[in-house]
Amino acid sequence: MTRARLPNRRPNETVQLMFNDTRYAVTVGYYPDTGCIGEVFTHGAKVGSNMDAILDDACVALSLLLQHGVEPAGLAASMGRPGGDGAPASIIGALADLLAEKTVARTAAGGVS
Repeated sequence: MTRARLPNRRPNETVQLMFNDTRYAVTVGYYPDTGCIGEVFTHGAKVGSNMDAILDDACVALSLLLQHGVEPAGLAASMGRPGGDGAPASIIGALADLLAEKTVARTAAGGVS
């Protein structure tokens, strides 16, 4: 599938995500015409740290996957869950779970077509 770019101005929301006792500010951007998620950004790691760079790169990759039509539920289902309790192995998996949960909630509320 070809990439569906987001417009320069688009709706978004910022929420808090806790993972392994660390709080992350996660911004989720939406396509204005469909309400579907098209991008994700997060901050929470020390600015300039390796983890900050990893999160930036992971969010770019997740956003590109979304813009190429990969469903958030598919992203979440593909992440590692080694503990047997279904919890994500990393913050990247937790981000994918958040995106899937947001999609379900928006669909239930009628915000996604």
